[in-house]
Amino acid sequence: MPTKTGENRKVHKPIEDKNNYLASLNTCKKIARQEYDVVQGYFAQCDNIIDELNKKLHYVIDSASQALLENKIVEDGLTDIRQNLNIDYRKLLLKRNTNLAKQKKNLDYFSVMLFGRTMAGKSTVREAITRGNGQTIGKGVQRTTRDTKEYYWNNLRIIDTPGFGAYNGHEDSHIAREIIEQSDIVLFMLNSDSIQESTFVELEYVHRLNKPLIFVLNIKKDLENDGNRRRALKNPEKYIFKEEDIQAHTDRLKILATRAGINPSTVQIIPIHAQAAFLATTAQDEEASQLHELSRIDIVLSALIEEVESNGPIRRVQTFLDSSLHHIDEQYLLILNQKDHFTKLLPQYENSLTRIHQWKVKTLRDVPRLLSTEVDLAFNPLIASVADFVDDHIEDSNAAEAWDCHYNSFKITEKIEQSVRALAEQVMMDLYDFNREMNEGLDITLSFEVAHNGQCFTEFDFKRINGWGSAIAGVVSAIAFFNSWNPVGWLAFGITAVFSIFSFFSDSRAKKLKESKSKQRKSLLDDIETSKKKIKNNLEDWFETHIHRTIIIPAENNLSLLCQSLSEFINVLDRADNQLYILKHEINSRLLDQVAYMITKQHFSLPRFIKVVRVPGYACYFLVSDYFKNTELLMVMSKAMGEKIIAVYNTSLDKKIFYLYKGLVEKVELSDQDKVSIFTKKENINKIIGKDHRRIKMVAAFCSCKITLNII
Repeated sequence: MPTKTGENRKVHKPIEDKNNYLASLNTCKKIARQEYDVVQGYFAQCDNIIDELNKKLHYVIDSASQALLENKIVEDGLTDIRQNLNIDYRKLLLKRNTNLAKQKKNLDYFSVMLFGRTMAGKSTVREAITRGNGQTIGKGVQRTTRDTKEYYWNNLRIIDTPGFGAYNGHEDSHIAREIIEQSDIVLFMLNSDSIQESTFVELEYVHRLNKPLIFVLNIKKDLENDGNRRRALKNPEKYIFKEEDIQAHTDRLKILATRAGINPSTVQIIPIHAQAAFLATTAQDEEASQLHELSRIDIVLSALIEEVESNGPIRRVQTFLDSSLHHIDEQYLLILNQKDHFTKLLPQYENSLTRIHQWKVKTLRDVPRLLSTEVDLAFNPLIASVADFVDDHIEDSNAAEAWDCHYNSFKITEKIEQSVRALAEQVMMDLYDFNREMNEGLDITLSFEVAHNGQCFTEFDFKRINGWGSAIAGVVSAIAFFNSWNPVGWLAFGITAVFSIFSFFSDSRAKKLKESKSKQRKSLLDDIETSKKKIKNNLEDWFETHIHRTIIIPAENNLSLLCQSLSEFINVLDRADNQLYILKHEINSRLLDQVAYMITKQHFSLPRFIKVVRVPGYACYFLVSDYFKNTELLMVMSKAMGEKIIAVYNTSLDKKIFYLYKGLVEKVELSDQDKVSIFTKKENINKIIGKDHRRIKMVAAFCSCKITLNII
């Protein structure tokens, strides 16, 4: 249970207008409960989209399995894809629901998170403002806060988190990051020892979640030493708050903030002495007041109070809606990345399918000729020996038996079997090579990270602006080698020769013997030709049955079915992608409307949105058709939300471009319906592109066009 230490204790600096502060907190409570219900509805819509996606993918798999009942390869591969999507979604769902449950538990509290490096003074600040006993304050290089601790002060929920940057402190950083999403404002604690590179990493993460930041620089000077304390109290500007040191830290922070995408002009640092603030709670009388004043902790507390009074309700709306947007965006990106991978795979498979078909046509055309040639080659030696055999055995009473021995000596069956087996193995090797090439192509495609060329930008690029890379396992229709060799089906027919026992009468014996030999040779050759034809026909039937129908056609059909199924997968994912994109539009629209209402206290302060393109914490463009000229409202909203908000009329494409790039673009050319060439001066290129290409990607997405930059 959270410790409510110091909740009812005296606040060091009285609130000038307590009523405004409490009224703002009361509004925060109402808004939190309202937005919690709204977010639940958004998540329910998201779940329905995913459920429908799952059903449609299952239908695609069922259709594939029914098309090839005897082959489970394609079905199993597609099933793996669907199951992997479900596994990834369940992980995101668990993360989302865990966060939502924590938000529900603290609906009544405006949450302030203490965030920073290990030993930055987070626990010291918390002990000071809650008037704790100091037990959670770390000593030396020791990190004390290993778990999240919650305290309450002045109706605010103060969350003390483990620091980042400690040795083997990855788990600590993970715990702290999980809490950021639940907070309404972040006190980002900095250490005067130095501002490390790890600060940039965490700063970028906080900014990505669009959390408002108050930077607090804790000056490290040990005041438990009596001499140090006297010098600090006598001249704090000289001994503690050295202007040049504070400015150096500010400059360093602004550099890191710029790299993280934060406008450096918005970065303000409040220097404090956290130890002095805590020591003031244990000291007596005048020394307590002096230490408290020295600490400058009241500046931080006043900044918190002012933030609650001015923007508290807006921060609560942002916490819920931007959090829901973040979780839905994770699911959206998961589907988008899966669709991207399939889109890359499909052309490879379609190309392989074309090649296999061409190879099959050629193989079926060549096989009869190859089989005929192999049979002829096997029989040619036998045919050449027929004349000699007849001469030697024309008068032999055991000619038939001799012929069988003579025939077997040529090993025709073995030769044909060897040749045809080689042909079958070549077919299998060809299919294996196709499969291997597809696997190699698949590996190359999936390991290739697309690096933007910086010249052409589309809405496709914007959709990945906050994307994380994700990996996917490909499915290839494997070719199994079936041992379909069946010599019985094509084995050469035995050739028998029946020789008549000639009786030679009269002196025409030589003539009759000659005629008999000729007749016998012809009979044997005819018999051989008949056998050859039967063998060739049997081999062609065998190839058709055991190779073409059993191996080639299923391989081609499997690949064709895979192409068809992947295409259907892409279409199904595309529909889910569009539905989630619409849901994100609804969330962003509600956020804008709610913020406008809190500022103006009037409903419908903004016109109906045709389209909203937003990168939280950076910029928001919305397209309108109705008249709207309340630029003052947009400026106030921009300041409150921490991002530039621009309203654009639904005019021609070139006018939209000119409006979004006021003074930066010299000329706009429209080549096709969605292709735009922007001409600008070299010195304006970086402004047009923006950090990490965010600005130009947003413009391309907002205008639904493909933008190419040209320097003039």
